[in-house]
Amino acid sequence: MRYAARPLAERLRLRDLVVRRLRGWFQERGYVEVDTPQRVACPGIDVHLDAIPAGAGRHLATSPELEMKKLLAAGCARIFQISRAFRADERGERHCPEFSILEWYAAGEDYRNLMAATEELVAAAAAALEGEGVPTRLDAWPRPFVRLGVDEAFDHWAGWRPSRAFDEERFFADFVARVEPRLGGLGAVFLSDWPAPAGALARRKPGAPAVCERVELFLDGIEICNGFTELTDAREQEERFARDNAERARRGKEAYPVDRAFLDALASGIPACAGNALGLDRLLMALTGSDRLADITLLVDP
Repeated sequence: MRYAARPLAERLRLRDLVVRRLRGWFQERGYVEVDTPQRVACPGIDVHLDAIPAGAGRHLATSPELEMKKLLAAGCARIFQISRAFRADERGERHCPEFSILEWYAAGEDYRNLMAATEELVAAAAAALEGEGVPTRLDAWPRPFVRLGVDEAFDHWAGWRPSRAFDEERFFADFVARVEPRLGGLGAVFLSDWPAPAGALARRKPGAPAVCERVELFLDGIEICNGFTELTDAREQEERFARDNAERARRGKEAYPVDRAFLDALASGIPACAGNALGLDRLLMALTGSDRLADITLLVDP
């Protein structure tokens, strides 16, 4: 029986099994589970993400990223969190303003380690479902998952290489119209090495500073996660925040306060590390072949 066709109580039980399996994966590898604030002064500064106000000058966090990186600076080398994230004006069959997120960070690793770990996590989630008789899409996807560079994808499907002459408007228009629709045909693909301006918190790639070490996983065309080899240079990070806030203001959007405690944490000596933010609801969608978030989560607005 398809996941979406099962009674609500059964779907919740299966979801719980997947979450337990993923939590166990991290615990077996020495990660510490953390719980960071969701109501924050700085929700994250990204030109394309708008936060939900929470009163008294606070917003609901669009991601726990900044708070978790402060913990890295405090000496927590391997951490993970399963929590909620909030983003305004995101509604649709694959979008919801409130969603479940799995985020983790590991000192001494980079985005290559992150891709390998993410593939293991997807397999672990599939095993939890298949152990209860729920068929998944895992066997339909190539193993290992395809690795594809953004320049390579754009060169093939859009006829240009964004890292050579980045144009944000053209980049996102071509990504939505020409590149993203083709990714579904690859089954499971890590899209990596994004143009540097498209990775606000990612480290520039050594020897290739026009790109950054950012990676997204797409399963049957559904974006599942967004991960980086993390930028650890406080001065460069502050410059990026200023640039993105200026662009938000130019577009008539709210400019968010800069998290000085986060920048101080970077300046204090955050270790080289990699981090990933994975949408749990979308992972369940992709694994079970579901078409709508409403089949997976109770968080979708009626």
